[in-house]
Parts: sequence; structure tokens; C-alpha cells
Amino acid sequence: MKKNMSPFEREALLLELLQQFLEEKFSQGTLLMQLRKKVLGFSQERYATLAGISRRTLSDIERDKESVTLTMLNRAFKPLGLKLGLLPRQTHMMQALLTQLTQHGEGHDHT
Repeated sequence: MKKNMSPFEREALLLELLQQFLEEKFSQGTLLMQLRKKVLGFSQERYATLAGISRRTLSDIERDKESVTLTMLNRAFKPLGLKLGLLPRQTHMMQALLTQLTQHGEGHDHT
């Protein structure tokens, strides 16, 4: 992680990594690891404590172990302001969904 990264730079990096994930360039475990290291600069131990999960569970998530529950995944992504959800697999459907969300969300803060 770059030292003294501004909140704007952190958010831009988070969005860039999330886009790569949505383009299926890497797995959700790799996404979490990249966000933890590059955006926050946290060790596994520090991040696991922040997320309220064990370091071993965090390690399992980052290695894409099948045994991790949806609850644990959501806990792991929550400190980054992310949650798991269902997304269309087809690119054109994803684009349509994102367009609808953008149009619906204009002028509204849904946080």
C-alpha cells in the first residue's frame, strides 16, 4: 500500500479492484486479499480482528476454501463497505443492471 494514500485514492483503488473482480480477472478470495493489503495495508491478524473473524477463517476466505459460510464472507467484506450478492453472469445483463442502478441512484445517497 502506498503510504499516505488519500481517501479518494483508496476509494478509486477499491473500485478498480472490484471492477477487475466483476470482470472475473480473479476470485473473491484474491479480491479480499488485494483490498486488505493494497487499500488498507493490514496484516491478516489486524484485519481479522477488525472483521470479527479468526485469522484462520480469513486465510481460508483468501484461499477460496469451499467450507467458508456466507455469513463469514459477509463479515469479512463488511469493513470494506462491501457485501455479497447475486449478479448476472452475462456481460450484457450486468451492464443493464449497472445502468439501471446508476439511473435509479442519481441524486440519492443509498448508504
